[in-house]
Amino acid sequence: MAAGSWWAFYAGTLDIDARPFYGPYGVDFQWAYARSEPLPPDPRIVVSLHDAGDGEMGVFAPDAAGDIELRTQDAGVYRQDWREGWSLGADGQPYPGRRIAATLQFLAQRYALEPGGRGIVVQGAGMGGSGALLQTLLLPQPWRARIAYVSAQAGGALPRQVARKQPQQFANLPPDSGAGRQVWDRLDFQQQAPVDPVLRGMHYRQVFSSDDPSAEGPRGNTQLAFVNLLETQRIGAAFAWVKAGRGTYERGVRMPDLSRFEVPEQDVTLDRAHPAITRSTGNYPPSARQRVDGRAFPRGHYNLGITWDHAGIVDRPGEIVFPLRYTARRNLGQGLPDQPRHITVSVTPRRPRHFELRDGETLNWSWDGGALTGSATVRGDSVTIDGIPLESGQPYRRLRIYR
Repeated sequence: MAAGSWWAFYAGTLDIDARPFYGPYGVDFQWAYARSEPLPPDPRIVVSLHDAGDGEMGVFAPDAAGDIELRTQDAGVYRQDWREGWSLGADGQPYPGRRIAATLQFLAQRYALEPGGRGIVVQGAGMGGSGALLQTLLLPQPWRARIAYVSAQAGGALPRQVARKQPQQFANLPPDSGAGRQVWDRLDFQQQAPVDPVLRGMHYRQVFSSDDPSAEGPRGNTQLAFVNLLETQRIGAAFAWVKAGRGTYERGVRMPDLSRFEVPEQDVTLDRAHPAITRSTGNYPPSARQRVDGRAFPRGHYNLGITWDHAGIVDRPGEIVFPLRYTARRNLGQGLPDQPRHITVSVTPRRPRHFELRDGETLNWSWDGGALTGSATVRGDSVTIDGIPLESGQPYRRLRIYR
């Protein structure tokens, strides 16, 4: 154990060399965690996934996004041809997620945790960014449903599309045909996002590069297509992208790191609904078709400047209330235009804890104390309020959805 003035660090070994359920490699894996001292009553776990070439368990303090930071290892740390990319082993089994789940279970038992309030954050950079996104598909239950949000720097969420142009990236996996097709189906956000309730309730945050060669598919950068997929499915997200190859920083571009929340009062937790913001007229480029044209629009952002006050969210049987605010960003650099002062957005409540969404029910809504009112009908698992106006610099305004 190592410790600082406010934190403690612990390193351990996963004794799994003879347990093929966690990987058929015949070796033990290292893992470690750091915790704040003392722990708050409802501590949040942050699962951090390392990039390719990393994975050494040096001493670290817990990440600011939570109270306990957990780190495990991809099998590529031991041999390059074992590399799982934080997704699947060569036989299509989710070994990285199983190892993560084992360590989460240990922490839950050791500290009597019940991560159903604030939820878990999964984060990573590079290969770890890909893994953070993909673990929302692959992490064993009950842990997958306990992910509150994902924070990724670089990485890709659509490996099936990348493999169609760069099959060598996924040479360890079976071909996408015959029995192997089921393996690739497990990694396919495009198949799962319309039907998987866990994915539909997730919140994703990422910064990436539009010319990252590792995310290139037959039709260009696959992460730009991922942004459009989440928009179409009305899944909560925020993205910023630059032109920096495998990096996420470009000289002269002054956008905030949207893998993190923009303001301290913003958060996504499991104990209340969160707003999935779509169709913002403050996005750049403005249309879905332009967004996937990385050559014409190599830099852009999605839901930049739109925040909510997490503590002010109301989620109870009769109503949901979201306090929303917008701050236009200016002088973004490298040809990125200033954001407009006035925008409109659509708002879809995701993962309500107490407010039940009943297919076919018509709900009422009110914006800013009655400045705008209307009704909307629940379709399947979703109800969306369109055309909510936001003005930069104004205080939080409340969107109320009620029955």
